[in-house]
Amino acid sequence: MIMSTPVPKAPTLIGFLRCLAPAEQLSWSDLDPWLDGDEAQFAKDAKRLRRGLDRKDVRITGLQPGQEPDCYESGRYSSQGTLRSDGVGSYEKEIGRLPRLGRSGEFRFARRYSFFRQWVGELLTEQGFAEDRIKQMLTHEDLGEIDWPKGCAKPVQDRIRRRLAELLELRNAFLHGTLYIVMGAVHKYRGRGIDTPDLVQEGNVSLYQALEGFDWARDVRFKTYAEYWVNQAFLKILYNSVRTVRVPVWVQKTLKKIRDLQADFRQSKGREASPDELGALLDIPGPKVKRLLETQRYAISIEAELGGGEDGTCVGDLLSNEDEPGVPEQIVDVPLRERIAEVLEELNERERRILELRFGLDGKEPKTLSEVGKLLKVSAERIRQLQEAALRRLKMSKSRDRLDPFMA
Repeated sequence: MIMSTPVPKAPTLIGFLRCLAPAEQLSWSDLDPWLDGDEAQFAKDAKRLRRGLDRKDVRITGLQPGQEPDCYESGRYSSQGTLRSDGVGSYEKEIGRLPRLGRSGEFRFARRYSFFRQWVGELLTEQGFAEDRIKQMLTHEDLGEIDWPKGCAKPVQDRIRRRLAELLELRNAFLHGTLYIVMGAVHKYRGRGIDTPDLVQEGNVSLYQALEGFDWARDVRFKTYAEYWVNQAFLKILYNSVRTVRVPVWVQKTLKKIRDLQADFRQSKGREASPDELGALLDIPGPKVKRLLETQRYAISIEAELGGGEDGTCVGDLLSNEDEPGVPEQIVDVPLRERIAEVLEELNERERRILELRFGLDGKEPKTLSEVGKLLKVSAERIRQLQEAALRRLKMSKSRDRLDPFMA
């Protein structure tokens, strides 16, 4: 559950706002008591708080990690020293000096960021900025020259610039406290044909995107949410880099699902599945499945010569080095696996074990109905019945919402 302090009642908030002096200086922590309620209370108090702070033209200043130790973990990212030869050793060492946000700190900073983002967005909307321009101003550090709408007075312009600067300061503090997430993932994917600096850059971009899309009200840690998106960004780079002929990532992922279903179908039915049957299982039209399968039908000998054979180059010369690790099938997103395990807790031990064996949720190869039946000493038909019952229970369970942040 989200750790929060008791939320003061509205009269107390009104009293707080009345006591503020014009242009008074407040820190982030001064706002926390009014932002720590549940989603409904947050929306109610945040709106009232924004209006009150604007009326008094209150300034908001940031805090150093040492000023709010309850938001940060005592430990720091430990540099493994293995990235020195990759050209990012000094950067990794710098990350090791940054304090790491803890669970309560992640939720606190996420609430603050949501509050500030809505605040600045409302100010820009009131001045007549277009929606696309507002989004750009909220997400870009270098705003350049702002083309202010007619009628936007200088004091209002100054206030908006100040709020944008306050938003940037908060965002940077949030990111600095979570950059260790990227470095942890870099170690998993380095040495697979991608330059480590490129991994770091792509990881930092995906961390920023995770911050913009994070919803603290879902009761999912930012660390869990961000790790998923960083891993997805790295996998996309690898998918795009290990092929000489580029195939869209979504096609590759769909083909993998199709191959898994084909193998399962052969084991359970003793024959090949038709495109229509595969389409029904994937909720994809049969003709589309057929076209997808055709993308992997073409084969060519690795000894085939290229360019008329004049320079002796063959297809095999363009293939990746066998000594260099490829994209491993077994790369499983650990945060997602942990979240699945939490959802499976809704089931009894027998149902949970059946789903783990059938779908490979234990990290091993998926097993057929017959194989699971032999292990559990019941018939394949009984396993099928128990599997369907377990899946129905999960579909009805409220805990399945925990997987929503991972649905791309």
